[in-house]
Amino acid sequence: MKDMSAGESPRIGSVVVSTAGRDRKRVFVVTDMAVEAGRIMLTVADGSLRRCAKGKRKNARHVRAFASVTESELEKLGAGPDDGFVKKLIGKYDPRTSAGSSEESRPERGGGEN
Repeated sequence: MKDMSAGESPRIGSVVVSTAGRDRKRVFVVTDMAVEAGRIMLTVADGSLRRCAKGKRKNARHVRAFASVTESELEKLGAGPDDGFVKKLIGKYDPRTSAGSSEESRPERGGGEN
C-alpha cells in the first residue's frame, strides 16, 4: 500500500476516511465510482458495518484518501469485493488497529483494588 498525496482524488481501491456525515472518521475502501449530475460519487465499504454487497454511496468531496492498494490487491478487489478482504485492507492502514493497541496493553475493566 502506498501513501497518497494530499491533492490526489480517491479511486477504486483507495483507502479513505469519511470527513462528513454520521460515519465521519470511519475508514472505508472505495469499491466503485460513478459520475452523477456532475459529481463524483463513490461506493465505499468497510466489510463490517457497510458490507460490500450494500456499500455506502458518498460524494467524493466528503472523503479523504490516504492510501492506495497495490496492483495485485486491486485485481482481487476488481474480481468482486469480499468483506474479509476489505477488512484486511483497512487493518493494514487504519491507525486504530495498529500493533500498539493490542488487548494485552489495555487495562482491565471493572473495579479497582479494594
